[in-house]
Amino acid sequence: MSSFLEPIDAVGVGDATIVPDATRPVAAVVTGDDVRWVTWPDAPLPDGAVDEVGVLATDGGAWVVYGSLEEVGDDLDEMSRTAVHVTPTGVTCTVDLGDRRVLGADVEGLWIGDPRDASMWMGEDEDSEHEGLEDSEDDDGESDDPLDGVDPETLPWAPSEPFWPSPEEWAATLAAGEEPEDDDPELLDDDDADDDGPRYSWSAGSDADDDEDDFPRRSGAPAVPAPPLPTPPTELVLVRTDGGRTTIAVDHLVEDVRRTGSVLTIRYAPTGPRLEPDASVFRNVVYVSREVDLDVTGGLPATVTTGDLPSRPAIDEDETSWEDEQDRQETALAPWTERFDLTDVEGARWPLHDLDAAARERAVADLVGVFEALDQPDIRWTRDHPALHRSASAYRAVEVTVEGEWPATEVVVSFEHSAVPYLRLRRRYRVFDDAGHVQDWPYVGVHLDEDIDSGHIADRSDAVDGVLDI
Repeated sequence: MSSFLEPIDAVGVGDATIVPDATRPVAAVVTGDDVRWVTWPDAPLPDGAVDEVGVLATDGGAWVVYGSLEEVGDDLDEMSRTAVHVTPTGVTCTVDLGDRRVLGADVEGLWIGDPRDASMWMGEDEDSEHEGLEDSEDDDGESDDPLDGVDPETLPWAPSEPFWPSPEEWAATLAAGEEPEDDDPELLDDDDADDDGPRYSWSAGSDADDDEDDFPRRSGAPAVPAPPLPTPPTELVLVRTDGGRTTIAVDHLVEDVRRTGSVLTIRYAPTGPRLEPDASVFRNVVYVSREVDLDVTGGLPATVTTGDLPSRPAIDEDETSWEDEQDRQETALAPWTERFDLTDVEGARWPLHDLDAAARERAVADLVGVFEALDQPDIRWTRDHPALHRSASAYRAVEVTVEGEWPATEVVVSFEHSAVPYLRLRRRYRVFDDAGHVQDWPYVGVHLDEDIDSGHIADRSDAVDGVLDI
């Protein structure tokens, strides 16, 4: 990790600018030519590695929010969060938010609420309950998975093309300024496949029906979707800048809170999303949100009954909002990148988590195992060729090394890939976060495939000595 502060945002408060670090418990407070440090090494962190860090700016300071994703069973994930309120004069509070969702922030505090999504109150078809999505196991417990019991070594190999074009073909491609075409059929990864075993995929469709999609069509009148259910009463909590809390009982699920002067605007979901039939067997899912305004000149209410208040449809952000925020953030961070050295800043590091040597070794070995399997053959079947067969991997010459000492341990994977001719690709993965917790890398192999296949990697002109860091 760099010794320089890695800014995650820059928040202006009066004539001062607060610049928190993206991972470490420190912020630079800049006023003119003066730089002071605010640190919070003793602040609580979520259990487990920190998966996300966010900053919410207010007129009085910045809330730095840390989140850790936890599996709670049945394919459900839960985010636990903690937060720190930073002002130009120091930290005013550190708080454990539990599983609460962050809904907004203003000069009085941080708004948090129920973490559930409105989709939990979506209606079902009246004539079926996820028809066709029954449990994949029979009543006797036997699996219907066609891959169960299959030995990949016994499967025939599919015809293959050269891994890379010939040097002459590649030189001609570069001279023409063209990109190589991917002649493989579109493949859908099986997310349930083991990352460290054979790579399973399938392809739907054929050249004969390029003009047709592969979605099934209804043979009769569509089922009438049941109306969505009302969302339940929930608690809206204001965590004040001194750590105190004020709770408001709201009659529905709250999605967002913002304050303009003395007016508090609450966005809420009165019901779950509704299902609208389309031509296929699927449904369009339509979320409906509304807003109410509250005059809080005399203080916050104890309860809010949205049905008793004038409300209006909430306006969703347009498609450019995310890009506009990215542009704003890049502009805000530019003056502070690689500007402040944290080497001698006391309290700018998290205390290390107590993780024994065996657990560290297991974490490293697990991640290494994922990447060592990259060059294993794919197991495929297609509509035109429904029999299972093996196909050569898009990866070859895979090398996996481990660098650095805990907690800065990195797994470094390098390889050649069929989509990037005549270059070696390399990527680094942190095994632990700065506090020593094991980082979670779900579907890391799938994400690597997507980055390369979609071209979301560094330009090949950035390669050094034939190696491109991606």
